[in-house]
Amino acid sequence: MKRLFLALFAIVILAVGAVLISPMSPIPGGALTGDVVEEPVNDWSFAANELVGRLETRGPKPRSVAVTCIVANGQLYVGCSACSGRYWSQQLVAEPNVRYRVRGKIYNVTATRVTDPEEIDRVWRVRAARYVTSDPNQIVDGFWFFRLVSR
Repeated sequence: MKRLFLALFAIVILAVGAVLISPMSPIPGGALTGDVVEEPVNDWSFAANELVGRLETRGPKPRSVAVTCIVANGQLYVGCSACSGRYWSQQLVAEPNVRYRVRGKIYNVTATRVTDPEEIDRVWRVRAARYVTSDPNQIVDGFWFFRLVSR
């Protein structure tokens, strides 16, 4: 009985650990580690099949979060719902020079909030096609997109 309890306890600990360190973890991480690509990227199509990436904000101390990865017309976007209340989105607005990791590589990028309705619509449709939980014709209130451009 003691062995069974210990085995179940170990499984629970491993499962909780896997959730907390997964790319979609609700807990932010620190600075991104890995190979940094120094060359600017003009076409992000190589990342079009990735569902998520990690974005490192440069606030008082580097902090990384998992974000959706959306590529539309070769341009890279990240987005979030209820974005005005998220710490990381506020950090992007305050300091747009950030780092983004996708496919195991880190890129230095500048984030710009997308405000053009046509661009928002175009990116939303790409997002809705990838994440089938969204209606392609109805952008969720409070949803923001940021365009990431190499620097």
